[in-house]
Amino acid sequence: MPLLVVHGVSDFYGLGEFEDSLINTVAYSVKELKLKPSDVSCFFPKGKMTRQGEEIIVLVECLTAKPDRTDEVRDKLANAIVQTVLQYFPDMNLIECFIKPFDPKQGFAAHKKMDIKQIERVMRSFTPKQGSGS
Repeated sequence: MPLLVVHGVSDFYGLGEFEDSLINTVAYSVKELKLKPSDVSCFFPKGKMTRQGEEIIVLVECLTAKPDRTDEVRDKLANAIVQTVLQYFPDMNLIECFIKPFDPKQGFAAHKKMDIKQIERVMRSFTPKQGSGS
């Protein structure tokens, strides 16, 4: 699941729309990635920005390395992200995007809550079947 970390953007009126645009750019602009918007997370860390208004840096982390995610594909994604940022911040002095491939073999764990259908499926597996005599 790719993680976008956008530095240099503080709260502004269109932040939600900007976030949606970035997520959709990652999910739809590069077909070779085979991603959906729900696969992409986006964060805007708050912190002291000494150059606020001068530069925006987007880090794309946790993009799982796969054979079809070539240098060209990652470059295409970086360019698409820069173009999306440019639509919202046309007067920015510097916009950069860095793509960091990720290999889950180097260490990875996750936990996801189950939805109701998954819970029902698990519960059925523990419920004795009628007529089984138990």
